[in-house]
Amino acid sequence: MRQGSATDPVFTWREPQPTQVPHDKLPAVGDALTVTAWCHTEVARSEGLQPLVSRWAPRPSFDAFSACDASRVGGLDTRGFYGAIFDGRFIYYCPIRHREDRRTVHGCVLRYDTHRDFRDHDAYRAYDAGHTDGLVTKGFYGAAFDGRHLFFIPRDDGHVHHSRFLRYDTCGDFCDGASWRAHDAQHPHSFQGAAFDGRYIYCCPGYTKPVSAPFGDDEASGVVMRLDTAGDFGDPASYRTFDAGSLGADAVSFDGAAFDGRHVYFVPLQTGTVLRYDTAAAFDERSAWRAYDATPLGMGGNVGAVYDGRHLYFVPFGHGRMVRLDTAGDIGDRDAWEVHDAGGTPGIGPTGYKGGFFDGRFVYYVPFRGPVPESSPRSPYHGTYLRYDTTCPFAAAESWQAADAGLTDGLATTAFTAGATDGRFLYAAPWRGDLDGGWMHGRILRYDTVGTEAAFSLRFSDYGHNGGLCAALPGPTFLINTPAGARSVSSHQALPPGRHYLVGLYDGASLALFVDGERVATREARGEVHDAAVDLAIGHIASARFEGSIESAEVHGVARDDEWIRARAVGQESSRHRRLR
Repeated sequence: MRQGSATDPVFTWREPQPTQVPHDKLPAVGDALTVTAWCHTEVARSEGLQPLVSRWAPRPSFDAFSACDASRVGGLDTRGFYGAIFDGRFIYYCPIRHREDRRTVHGCVLRYDTHRDFRDHDAYRAYDAGHTDGLVTKGFYGAAFDGRHLFFIPRDDGHVHHSRFLRYDTCGDFCDGASWRAHDAQHPHSFQGAAFDGRYIYCCPGYTKPVSAPFGDDEASGVVMRLDTAGDFGDPASYRTFDAGSLGADAVSFDGAAFDGRHVYFVPLQTGTVLRYDTAAAFDERSAWRAYDATPLGMGGNVGAVYDGRHLYFVPFGHGRMVRLDTAGDIGDRDAWEVHDAGGTPGIGPTGYKGGFFDGRFVYYVPFRGPVPESSPRSPYHGTYLRYDTTCPFAAAESWQAADAGLTDGLATTAFTAGATDGRFLYAAPWRGDLDGGWMHGRILRYDTVGTEAAFSLRFSDYGHNGGLCAALPGPTFLINTPAGARSVSSHQALPPGRHYLVGLYDGASLALFVDGERVATREARGEVHDAAVDLAIGHIASARFEGSIESAEVHGVARDDEWIRARAVGQESSRHRRLR
């Protein structure tokens, strides 16, 4: 570790200098780094990627895929997942079932340590949470993370649609039953994905009534369940419901949700009707809810959505009709919507996706299945990723790219259900194909969004909508890029609007994050930081933008200590108050 002194190399930026600085004007980075920013914002975008100071460039090429077969871990059958979620170090895969037959539901949670080699099987652990607190806790659809606990969203147990929530305490040992709890909210409804606003988890209505085993669902549900993470997990008072079906017959059956800082949007699976809730109003206030019929736009079924900080991208299920909403506009205004038919994208093959990602420039659609002609030898289950370049017009064909990753590292890598990102890699959650005799698979497909074209990024908020189906709230985050992968530290608490001083620090052994002079998070991390030939960007990464103003920023090629950071925060704030007087 290199401790800082007055003569250490430092780059200082203050308005109104250009927001793009050539990398050769910056101090070299290695095993020590301090990045600071004074910033001010009047808006909340807790799920939007808001960069402050970054050397981070999503790669324009679309060919950096890798794969690992994690079908059996720790003696457990780890195949078949609906979504995944990232807690700052580990990727957790949400268990659903081993075959298409609903009676094969399971509760085996798979975990990957992103600080270890992707293909090292010792980097994976599995825990069978299928019988927690005396309940049948199997069959989940996505998850949410509140900074400490993972909440797995209940779907069905192979016989009935259930509301048995499963929770894991990330401060406990993963394979210790004491780290796990379950609660039955006792509603005969399933849920499909969730959104999180920093306190409440909003579970998307799926179905109700018994499962039509072995394959089908029965009656569509409009019941949104809200879980208060500040309450007692086992207290029924922590759970409330609102029946969106009261707004209309089509306000039912949703699959994934997203939060834009004020509104929660529920993604239509069947009807094309988008549901929106205004979190500034009471949960049970009918006027806080709005159902908008988007079928005249050509909206089809969707599974999940991707939020880029302004636009909400609906992920088409079984077709290639791409729809996005400008959340800065009125949901009822046709001009707030755009549509693109991606069927003509070169190399696309079958269309149809489940979940997606945003890396600051590109929106990625996770491959699942879609229609093929009866005479075609191709399987409807495919491995072709589709992505959209958000720096280009949405409806322009040249803004879209397809990449067939259906055979990666010698593995059949088709059909996934959303996934999670650690800031650099996109991890798709395994589902199924046609080569496994009807079984689901456990082959994880990974994509590298930056490679060596990134060094560090200090962010007011990170990409909170994790993989299009799961909800995370990273809050302020500091990332570095090493040869072994990205390493990050986060407060897991969104900052309120106002003026803030953020600092990211790396000393060769750990990462630390400071907010307003106080250390709020520390995480073990090692490795040299890539001294990438990437320019410094103030307030943006490609199309990802900080919603506010940045007064000043610094990059130090050394690790400053807590006292230096605290003194700088107090000193500059005191100086500002004197100037204001």
